[in-house]
Amino acid sequence: MAETQEASLVGITGGIGAGKSVVSRILRLKGYRVYDCDSRAKELMTGSEEIIAALRERFGESCVLADGSLDRKLISSRVFSVEEERIWLNRLVHAAVRKDLDIWRKTGKDTLCFVESAIIATSGLDRMCDSIWLVESPEKLRIRRALGRGGITEKDLMQRIRTQQSEFDMLPPDKTKRISNSGDSSLIEQIDILLEVESKKLE
Repeated sequence: MAETQEASLVGITGGIGAGKSVVSRILRLKGYRVYDCDSRAKELMTGSEEIIAALRERFGESCVLADGSLDRKLISSRVFSVEEERIWLNRLVHAAVRKDLDIWRKTGKDTLCFVESAIIATSGLDRMCDSIWLVESPEKLRIRRALGRGGITEKDLMQRIRTQQSEFDMLPPDKTKRISNSGDSSLIEQIDILLEVESKKLE
């Protein structure tokens, strides 16, 4: 069996419209691996036997359809109507993501890799990260970007922006570096500077 190694892990986070996904794309273009928590959480929800078994035990056999897939409508109705159930499901998924991320970071030959998440602190991922990059943008620019994607009203967007701020206030200050994403070329320069800092830590 091949030996595994634990790469240094940097978290990428930021509010809606701030540009954390842009930072992730730039890093991938530079050859770095980036773990996308949103997409992996969705995959784990449908593919993890451990999660499906826990859902069966919690919500009963009816939460799994005849073809073996989850009855998302039933589960959603339970977790959004009962706060206790929502908290339980979040803890279940967060734990599965942390476990999956730990395995992922030990694969390959990387000495430095990244994880993208809007809820690094809430999910407990901040404790796994050696550094955290917080991507920030002016509020007006964030609103324009988010509304341009569609799928959200301005009222809901503003509520989400306000709610998300408490998440970033929880980030450990000694680990957190800020990236200003105002839509100009300085974004790549800032990333290069931070990459140099992270690389020096590994020397």
